[in-house]
Amino acid sequence: MAEGVDPRRRIFLDLSAELPNHWRDLGRQLNVTDSELDTINANHDGNVKEKCYQMLLKWNQKSATPILDDLAKALCKIDRRDLVELVTPKVFPGKAQSQHSAALEGFPEGVRSQHSASLEESKKKLNQQLKTKYSRLTKQVRPIPFIKDTRSIDKVFTEVGMNYKPVGEDEPWQRINSHHEIPMGTIGQSRINIIEGDAGYGKSMLSLRLVHDWCTRDQVDQCSQLSNIDILIHLNLRQLGGVASIYEAIVKCLLPLDSSIKESDVKQLLQNEDIRTLLLFDAYDEYPDKDKEDNFVSHILQEKLLQHVKVLLTTRSSCIPEGCDGLTGRIKLTGFDGRAREDYVRKVVTKGDEEATQKILTQFNTNATLADICQAPLLFVIYAHSAHKAEINIDFRSVTEFFRCMVKCFHHHIRNKAQTKPTAEEQAQFQKCEDNHDTLDRLAYEALCAENQQLTWDRDTCARKLGKEFYKRHTDIGILVEEEVINSNILSQPDPYKTEVRLFHKLACEWYAAHHFVKRLRSSPSSLPGNLVDLMDPSELQHVYRFACGLDPIATRQVLDLLKQKEDCNSLAVLCALEQKDKAGDVLDMVRDLVSRDVIIDVEDSRLLQRTTIELVQRACQDEIPVACLRLEGCFERFDVTRSCIVLTSDFHLANLKTVRVLHMRPGFTEVEITRDELLGLLQTCEGLTELRVDSELILLPLSIPPEMIPPASKRRNINILYDRGNCLVYRLSFEHGQWEIHDQRADQSLEVEIHQRYSQLQQEWSIQELKMAAEAGVSIVL
Repeated sequence: MAEGVDPRRRIFLDLSAELPNHWRDLGRQLNVTDSELDTINANHDGNVKEKCYQMLLKWNQKSATPILDDLAKALCKIDRRDLVELVTPKVFPGKAQSQHSAALEGFPEGVRSQHSASLEESKKKLNQQLKTKYSRLTKQVRPIPFIKDTRSIDKVFTEVGMNYKPVGEDEPWQRINSHHEIPMGTIGQSRINIIEGDAGYGKSMLSLRLVHDWCTRDQVDQCSQLSNIDILIHLNLRQLGGVASIYEAIVKCLLPLDSSIKESDVKQLLQNEDIRTLLLFDAYDEYPDKDKEDNFVSHILQEKLLQHVKVLLTTRSSCIPEGCDGLTGRIKLTGFDGRAREDYVRKVVTKGDEEATQKILTQFNTNATLADICQAPLLFVIYAHSAHKAEINIDFRSVTEFFRCMVKCFHHHIRNKAQTKPTAEEQAQFQKCEDNHDTLDRLAYEALCAENQQLTWDRDTCARKLGKEFYKRHTDIGILVEEEVINSNILSQPDPYKTEVRLFHKLACEWYAAHHFVKRLRSSPSSLPGNLVDLMDPSELQHVYRFACGLDPIATRQVLDLLKQKEDCNSLAVLCALEQKDKAGDVLDMVRDLVSRDVIIDVEDSRLLQRTTIELVQRACQDEIPVACLRLEGCFERFDVTRSCIVLTSDFHLANLKTVRVLHMRPGFTEVEITRDELLGLLQTCEGLTELRVDSELILLPLSIPPEMIPPASKRRNINILYDRGNCLVYRLSFEHGQWEIHDQRADQSLEVEIHQRYSQLQQEWSIQELKMAAEAGVSIVL
């Protein structure tokens, strides 16, 4: 503010914008005469804001001691207590803080001291109301749909695997052992952190656990960064379509209807940089407004709003907000391991019954595919509870078989809970509701194809479309869930809320949508929109495509053709093809098609995807089908000479690679050494190999191999063994001399070599050998 200008004018400007219809009333309370008010009215006809501003200037000029406390009292007298904070602010955010502080200079100490007390009182009141809301939220957890009795989140929550990647593209992923270690934007950490995971990996359950821990932080000794958070705001973004302001969302979603806390109160609290606030946004991938440029979540993530607050946001891995790469910390949920499954069964399902616990866990020890499917916590939880309630002994070989069985269990559980034995007519009605779900299929399909994926429906409209009996049946089971959301379309109705209905999880929506998808593929594939893979993005809705292939073998070929239209869908195509296993008559044609392109096994792939991809490669090699290129991205651990197989970091094995033509390996973040015997064993195992390419100095190859040790078959095929150590040179192993030679040089680049004592002996020897080869070839060197 310019020197000599009364800083209180900023307060007057802010207040003028809020008093279009009460400026005269306020003026009278401030002893501004009616004639003075009339003059102001005449001089500024048509500009109500300016009238109010001029009135406040008049009061400021004529009063002997115009203190802001008098202005606050006058606002209370005209019943505008909601504006008191503008003149005796509880908090002073950003630039406004210095302006308000300057405005108060020279006024009585009592006025200034009231601000601090008012701030604490306002924060205390907000937290009390938040904790009341959160207490209900965290005590009403239902692990699976048909369990009607709710449980507290701390009684059902089980730690999932988590990896953390700090800000910076080159930073490695680090293991997190507990949710207490999740970064909260403290010093040295990113202010914004994204919690990502595939469908059913426990993002919302983790959010609720964090909310519970914050609410109980004074009762339990926790080693958590939540102990440093003054205010925690938890918002389910799925419920906030059309809501323009985060302050509106907080007041309407989290506070009671009769709360005295206004949006302006919340705004001032959140804008205060001295208050440590954490915004916990859940389900960004289901946020109806995520694709709109002008939404408050994007503004916060892009630092256009509340630049100082800490943010945790949960979303599917395929739906990371744009513009966040390299700017945010990332936490990836990796699912349940054996320890987590055992903990959950014992703690939640069997409640310590050891015999029942071992019975359920045995299923996983005898069915590897089931264990991989149930890496997703939601699927494991559904199976564990269902297996405990009824005898389930199915050799699941695909996600489709698994989900079909689980949905059937939901229906049978409700049927078995009936107090009286159902009549034949009731049994028929039950079966009809279970088998005939065409309308729900269509609603789910249209929801996923709609702009921004509208996954909820108006309750009355949905019930009318589905039919009363079907709707009641599926809400009783829990497949359909009713929830109260903000009614952003109201104009003057007194009730700001409405009831919507949704499927209990997005996976369930994909299940029913897949049925309608198959129906359209079978009946009139030409009627499908040409941009279907854009409307239903396979990277975000992979289970629609996988379920479709599992439901109908004829649809499988059409799905694979659709996936060819989209880049980077080869891994999904593998999963889709093998949903049919041996049931598809043209499975070999599908395998041949899939391995004609790069086949990728990535360290970040789920165990199910890794296992399925390995099955695809082994099937191709077994049937003498050439595998064009097998890429191992960060997952190579070693070559087991005794077993003649590649061992991955997931402990899966790759053997019998006789038809693999190109093997391309890139490292993870740890150094791996391939010995001479291992390299020779790899060449013998890959009988049809024409090229082996290793990228990065983190995979160390032997410095040389005696020519007489190289397998004759490898010499006859003249295999290219290429080694790219990440500098300007690419090396090739000469079978004639057993030495490395320069194969290629990147244009206009010098060889940069660093030799450090922390390097392994082999790494140092390689650096020395590179210097020798570069010097002999006349390559420019930078040490």
